[in-house]
Amino acid sequence: MNEGAVYLWTVPMFHCNGWCFTWTLAALCGTNICLRKVTAKGIYSAIAKYSVTHFCAAPVVLNSIVNAPPKDTILPLPHVVHVMAAAAAPPPSILVAMFQNGFRVTHTYGLSEIYGPSVVCAWKPESWY
Repeated sequence: MNEGAVYLWTVPMFHCNGWCFTWTLAALCGTNICLRKVTAKGIYSAIAKYSVTHFCAAPVVLNSIVNAPPKDTILPLPHVVHVMAAAAAPPPSILVAMFQNGFRVTHTYGLSEIYGPSVVCAWKPESWY
């Protein structure tokens, strides 16, 4: 994340992927955006309204983003949004759809609630669709 990142909370702050981001955002003069309820409509709205640059999400949240009805989306996105998904890998169809919609998903694994991910699945240039 770069200085001034705008991070959308879709997971609890002190759960997987959360712990490290609270401190990172403070160090980078970033902005925290919190949702009362995690929905695809709420995520798309926050991206448009607050210029969200990053968020973490479980694969089920990525699925809801991809399969949201058109009335709940804002496509094309106004800018690229970086997403980290942890634990179970999102299905390839979800990864492709997220990429096509302007999201850049990185899959990680590890005890990320205390020290960050121990494994990051790096994209190969030939794998971008």
